[in-house]
Amino acid sequence: MTDQRVVAGVEGSRFSSIVHIVETGSTNADLLAAAQSGMPEGAVLVTDHQTAGRGRQARVWHDDPGNAVLVSVLLRPAASSAGLIPLLYGLAASEAVESIVAATAEVPPTAPSEPGGGRRLALKWPNDLLVPELGERKLAGILAEATNRGADGGTLGVVVGMGLNLRWGSRPPDEIAARAATLEELTGRSVERWDVVRSILAALERWLIDAERHGPATVLDAYRDRCCTLGRAVRLQRPADVIEGVAVAVDDSGALVVETANRRVTVTAGDAHHL
Repeated sequence: MTDQRVVAGVEGSRFSSIVHIVETGSTNADLLAAAQSGMPEGAVLVTDHQTAGRGRQARVWHDDPGNAVLVSVLLRPAASSAGLIPLLYGLAASEAVESIVAATAEVPPTAPSEPGGGRRLALKWPNDLLVPELGERKLAGILAEATNRGADGGTLGVVVGMGLNLRWGSRPPDEIAARAATLEELTGRSVERWDVVRSILAALERWLIDAERHGPATVLDAYRDRCCTLGRAVRLQRPADVIEGVAVAVDDSGALVVETANRRVTVTAGDAHHL
């Protein structure tokens, strides 16, 4: 990590301060190491550029330096609710982005929108942010990783990292442009990175408090309503096999239930490709 400084987070929340660094290998890897050393919940790390960013299934995440939101947070949920954290974060990020778009967009929405005029985002299981009106191009990817190592009393540490495209600093390769969207496309203007980060943290705090006070039901209902994977034919790539079928449910643990030609499979981790 290089050139570290502390900036203000969301006052009154568990995310009251943010560590900002110019460059690092991976913000998730940095916070996982910190979690293993006993760092408490609420740590937030933001960088301008990652040299070894990672997506699901160890894929490399490429960022456009200075033109993306690259942020990781450390949470310490109860083990029984840890599986909901990726879904909850996806909800928070979707709502935060929609509120920013509604407040700043110069171009009127061209597709059904949320109350207030914001464009509706969808979640591909477990938590990629897609823009339906732009052919389900991907605005952001989210990766959650957990560790018990190094924590007092075996307390679980869950690190959630997100890469969100703010704008293109230079024209990306055609294969990326065809699959990716930027926040600037949705608003018609440049958006300040720190506004996005703080909006996401504020929404994350609200959803965490809701889950802590009322249990997972509201989170699950809101996630299922936003999940565009449900009802779709999917291919799920897992480390040991590939599953094809129709996504029929998200169960109460956050797992995806897939109806194949001869059985139902409950998938707790993997990468869903819509067919």
